Amino acid sequence: MDRSPGGLLKTNRSTPAVRNLLTSAAVAWVLAAGVPASASPVDKTPSATGTVAHVVASQRLVEVTLADGTTQRFQWNAETKISGTLTPGAAVTIRYNSGPDGKNLAVQITVSRN
Repeated sequence: MDRSPGGLLKTNRSTPAVRNLLTSAAVAWVLAAGVPASASPVDKTPSATGTVAHVVASQRLVEVTLADGTTQRFQWNAETKISGTLTPGAAVTIRYNSGPDGKNLAVQITVSRN
């Protein structure tokens, strides 16, 4: 056996146990590095983007004028994540779920900074 410049032993063959260990370690590393812990399926929550037309805070209701000129109403609750201040004229993007009653419950409301 020779010694490499770094002082390690060089061999021309490796044992099956060493190969298996290295293969297992490589597979484990690829699996651990390849998929982040927070990975989730593609988000299919519908969203709407437009301009705030009207806000009724006491009813937790916002009406948004969409790009096509139509208006859409959204309700929010304590679990809704709101970033920014909802005021008429503000640009917003709302992720929401539609209930069986036809009402749109906002999951997240993001007010764009102008």
